[in-house]
Amino acid sequence: MAAAQQTSGWSWTKILIGSALTLVLIGAVYKLFGGPRQDVMTKEQIEADSLRTVLRETQKELNAAEQKAAKKDLTPPLTLEQQQAKLEKELRNKEMKEPLKYLSLDYEHTYRWFAGKEEFYGNIYNNAEYATFMNFEIRVTFLSETKTALDSKVYTHYKYVEPGGQISFKFQSSSPSGYRYHRVELIRAVPYSPSPEEYEGE
Repeated sequence: MAAAQQTSGWSWTKILIGSALTLVLIGAVYKLFGGPRQDVMTKEQIEADSLRTVLRETQKELNAAEQKAAKKDLTPPLTLEQQQAKLEKELRNKEMKEPLKYLSLDYEHTYRWFAGKEEFYGNIYNNAEYATFMNFEIRVTFLSETKTALDSKVYTHYKYVEPGGQISFKFQSSSPSGYRYHRVELIRAVPYSPSPEEYEGE
């Protein structure tokens, strides 16, 4: 009878020990897999998140700046006539910067015995399309037999020449002794600038 009770007590002890081990095992498994998990971030992930945040903020600032700069142009578009007038003004200004590029002259020469002077006469041509020129300086150079310059004089012709137009000129000049040849050339002209009212009237 005593042996049977001892065997029964040992069985209960094994059952209790087994139950305890089972509970410990279940608790361990729950702790490892079933409990609340905490995310662990590496240093690289933290830096990447920080960079993404900076990029987002920078993009927002850029978008705001672009929207501010992209103001609508309320100026009405130019009409065809206004575009043409603008183009002509630009071309006129370009021609006015280089008068001698658009001007030329031809001339003839004679000697006036009664006056005792050389007489030069001819025409000045304006080949510009839009620019008007005025106050033309013409230089005559007297040359020796060896084409050496002996003397030169400048004469100013106070006239206007419109685009595509021409004017005549004439002047007399005393010549140095011993001269055999001469050269006549246009050396300067002044561009004529219309007033704003004249521009508007065009």
